[in-house]
Amino acid sequence: MSQNLQEDTWINDIRQYCYSLNISINDLYKIVTDLKVAPMIRGKAFEFSMYSRLKQILAPEKWLVTKPTINAQTGTHDIDIQLEHRKTGKIIYIECKLAKKGDFKVLNRNQVGVGQKGDYIIPVKCMRSRTTKSEDRVKAAANKLNISYDAFLAHSDQYRTSNFNVVATSISNAFYETGEDDEGNITYKFSPSEEAIKFIKRLNPPANANEEVLQEFVYKKVYLASSLDIVVSLETGIICGKKRCTDKHNCGFIPNYPIINFGNIQNLPYDIIPSPKNKWIEIEKCEDFFEELILRI
Repeated sequence: MSQNLQEDTWINDIRQYCYSLNISINDLYKIVTDLKVAPMIRGKAFEFSMYSRLKQILAPEKWLVTKPTINAQTGTHDIDIQLEHRKTGKIIYIECKLAKKGDFKVLNRNQVGVGQKGDYIIPVKCMRSRTTKSEDRVKAAANKLNISYDAFLAHSDQYRTSNFNVVATSISNAFYETGEDDEGNITYKFSPSEEAIKFIKRLNPPANANEEVLQEFVYKKVYLASSLDIVVSLETGIICGKKRCTDKHNCGFIPNYPIINFGNIQNLPYDIIPSPKNKWIEIEKCEDFFEELILRI
């Protein structure tokens, strides 16, 4: 199919969709760029991008990559991407999350459970979008997780390792800020600080890349972590930040903002590309990562 024909088909599909839901086509741009809507669209877009990327990277004779369609409104946890290891039949569930908006930073002091002064860090927004509030549902959810009623309430927007096996994140959102377009509309905008630009350039983008190229480059900088390695536990050393948590060193919940820590990159030779030091790995290394994970689940 030619590019023009693809675009015509896409435009027609969008037009028919808008008509079916009584959405004004003239307002569509403002709707999808609304600050309440854009994060959902970007999150969903990352899911499909990650799905396509894994299909390209993983050997099809070893892995079956699927994107299940599940109605999460029914109470069933939504599965973003599913991997089946053909040899063993084991399933790996992947949760796709974006980095926390505008929160790339260099630590200015030592933080227990986070990192040392000078470490370059990017928090990942990893929390449940639907929280359970009614008493009956809280009791049912707590019983299912084999924890107390109060423990569940203290962590109602957090995941457990039983919810998924892997978190995948694009770091690009860490370099976005809210701003205004030419018409005064509030939008998300790629706006890395001078310090962030220096960090991005250490990740080896194309030579002489302009802002548009850098934006695409960091979107494709995807990192993965096992849920077992980002959970609050004595083994990981990660500490829970919830005020109502009564077991901050071993509650078994995944923090709302697990940290990718690149260490102090000032200590690295300039020809070395920074990599996370806390068990997050680049997507390019994912096949070995998944093979090792199969042995852990």
